Amino acid sequence: MSIDALLERLLQEGEAEAELLIAAAQQQAHELLSRAEAATAQRRAEALSRLREVERHAVEAETAVAARGYREARMLERAKLLDRIFAEAEAELGSASSAAYQSQLPNLLSATLRFLEGTPAILHCRPEIAARLEQCCGATEGVTIRASAAAAPGVLGESADGGVVVDNTLPALLRRHRSDLAVAVAARLEEA
Repeated sequence: MSIDALLERLLQEGEAEAELLIAAAQQQAHELLSRAEAATAQRRAEALSRLREVERHAVEAETAVAARGYREARMLERAKLLDRIFAEAEAELGSASSAAYQSQLPNLLSATLRFLEGTPAILHCRPEIAARLEQCCGATEGVTIRASAAAAPGVLGESADGGVVVDNTLPALLRRHRSDLAVAVAARLEEA
């Protein structure tokens, strides 16, 4: 075999080997590129997931703040409305006619005298219920009734020495039972 043929053959074998090496390198490069793209896609998906989670938490936090603000504003408005309702009710009770509470007069008197514990007492009332109050007192000793047009509806009792005052007037009863009544009024407001 001549040198030219040998060189030609070596050249062909070298080119074939080079092509195999290039093909192997290209395959390896393709595999590396595929793995890099998959890793990049994975990191991107994880980053997007974290971002969505951060956004979700931010929206939840903002929603909670807004909801709390709404509840606080609503409670404040409800409190103002209840204040107005009770102020109007107290004004109405302050000028209520005796017919409105005539049937409750024995209960008001009993509750008043119970706190005065049998001591000499003065009961303040409006003139139109003075006679009825005297009837209700009956044989109770040491009770003086003082009628005054300026008295609030109901009964205001005090010990003769002024040391104990029992205010069972309608406006005072409203103030004492306001918290219980406020619950009922608020429930009705919710229904409306």
